[in-house]
Amino acid sequence: MTLERFTFERLQTTLLFLAIATAACLMPAQHDTWWLLRAGHDMWAAGHVLLTDTFSHTVSGAYWPNHEWLSELLFYGVYALGGLPLLTLASALVVTSAWAIVWIETPGPVRVKFLLTAFVVASASTTWSLRAQVLSLLLVALTMALLRRRRYGWLPVVFWCWANLHGAVLLGMLLLGAALAAALIEKIEAVPRLLLATALCVVATSLTPLGGNFWLDMPRSLGRIRQLGIDEWAPPHLATVSLLPFWITIAALVALAVTRGRALWNDPIARREGRITICACALVLVPLALTAVRNVPPFLMLAVPAIAALFPAVRAVAPSRSAPRPPWVNCGIAAAAAVFAAMVVTSAYASRAARFHWTPLPAASIAALDGCRGNLYNRYDEGGYLIWFAPGRKVFLDGRQDPYPPSLIKEQARVEGSGDFESLFARYDVRCAYLPSTSRLSAGLLSAGWTPLFEDANWTVFERDRP
Repeated sequence: MTLERFTFERLQTTLLFLAIATAACLMPAQHDTWWLLRAGHDMWAAGHVLLTDTFSHTVSGAYWPNHEWLSELLFYGVYALGGLPLLTLASALVVTSAWAIVWIETPGPVRVKFLLTAFVVASASTTWSLRAQVLSLLLVALTMALLRRRRYGWLPVVFWCWANLHGAVLLGMLLLGAALAAALIEKIEAVPRLLLATALCVVATSLTPLGGNFWLDMPRSLGRIRQLGIDEWAPPHLATVSLLPFWITIAALVALAVTRGRALWNDPIARREGRITICACALVLVPLALTAVRNVPPFLMLAVPAIAALFPAVRAVAPSRSAPRPPWVNCGIAAAAAVFAAMVVTSAYASRAARFHWTPLPAASIAALDGCRGNLYNRYDEGGYLIWFAPGRKVFLDGRQDPYPPSLIKEQARVEGSGDFESLFARYDVRCAYLPSTSRLSAGLLSAGWTPLFEDANWTVFERDRP
């Protein structure tokens, strides 16, 4: 691209994607990151997929429907090459690519696309973290693009990859259903091809180490999650400031679908360009976004092109009457912004900023835990950390949740709330505990005569008095 073609619209696009990429490069690790890396490490070493629990002493050997096995291998492979900085950069590339697809698929002038994307990206970034979910964001956008363009032949390949990468392939099945409904309006002669592709996608999702159990295990897993009250599976709250764009977007999409749906239905250009498919894909995710915070980002990614397709102003935006800025000025602004973004990211990586959570547990606490004899107790959230940072210890439970019976997770929550630990600890012969220092259970163990092997403002490692 020559300098003369670096218009103000190109500057807008560049600045927007620099902001998205920078935010993505600063995404944190999360407790699931660490068990995912450990599973990848163990599978690389063993040469086979892990389908039984090897990380806990409470359910050791239990069946683990490991539907993220390919993500675990990929994440650990990237980590082995360049550590957490490279893994974060790779995840940022995935997220940015997803939004690039959304940008390409959004109809209308650049300024409209810019405003819609910039408005929602803050809400969409609330769950970005180093885990397999970022891959599903890319695959949601890619599936929508293939459906809109009626490139159905690629869908089974995408769904095979998706089923082995992350359980959110179920979102993809909803998109296929929405696209089938839209095809009846847009291009009915495409329905047989889409039906065939859908059938092949169903078959492809069974070509995993779980086999046909995939379609049995996933509903069970979702049912357990709903019972446990995990934060990211809770409904979004109106009072959450970061989700305000989400609520405005969902209201705008529904209102436009009601008021502009018939016009879109009767528009031959909209039917030819697959805009009804875009809207159907966005609308089918509305109920999921309203019931779980983790479904907000994929919904927003599809809501942007859907609103642009429905909104009449996207076809004719009056050009600016002001004199255009010289291209070299636009280029200079973009270059300065790129340098600033690179400096921010480089500085954050060099200082291992606290927001990354790259070292969530003190090394001294892990050393103290290594010296403790007996079975370990830990909370649900810290299990993932301990699986990675204390590989020689078996955890009590962790965020994988699938191998564990809901009764155990609920019992752990009861113990944390009440401090009444005796029966649970006796059942599993617990003699060590890794706990937040301020928890009620920490106070209870101290009162019961347990010995602190390590203690700081955040964490305490306890050992039951040795005989």
